[in-house]
Amino acid sequence: MKKFAAGMIVAIIGLTSGCRSATEVETTDLQGAWVGTEVRIIEIAQPKENNFDLIQLGYTAGFVSDGTGAFVLRLENPEDDDRVITGTMDIDGTNVVVTTDTSTGTGEVFVQDDQAALSLTGGLTFDFKGDGSEEPAKLLMVMDRIGPEPR
Repeated sequence: MKKFAAGMIVAIIGLTSGCRSATEVETTDLQGAWVGTEVRIIEIAQPKENNFDLIQLGYTAGFVSDGTGAFVLRLENPEDDDRVITGTMDIDGTNVVVTTDTSTGTGEVFVQDDQAALSLTGGLTFDFKGDGSEEPAKLLMVMDRIGPEPR
């Protein structure tokens, strides 16, 4: 887990250094299609025990934003049901509020060229033990832009 923490810090620092959008991200900066290169779910109460990357578990993650703050996040895994999450993002500097049909999360977003990092807490839960009990969670997502906004 230390390797992940160091990797995420390096990713965020790398995305923010020398970057116009390091201190000011606008919704238009996220316009287009993105692929998740790391999508980490972390249990807030036990981050060392329950901290895993969905990409390493065989998931693919696609994120599409129209540049107005509206987005679609699709998580796919051949062994599990696909999850499609739609919502909106309100960005102030690098602070972001994400609202979906079921929750609101707050966090930070960084964008540089064709890479982005998103960290969200608050209102997010996940069943870490597979027992039907949802625990408060944090989402860390690193993405690469793969295309312009779909027309």
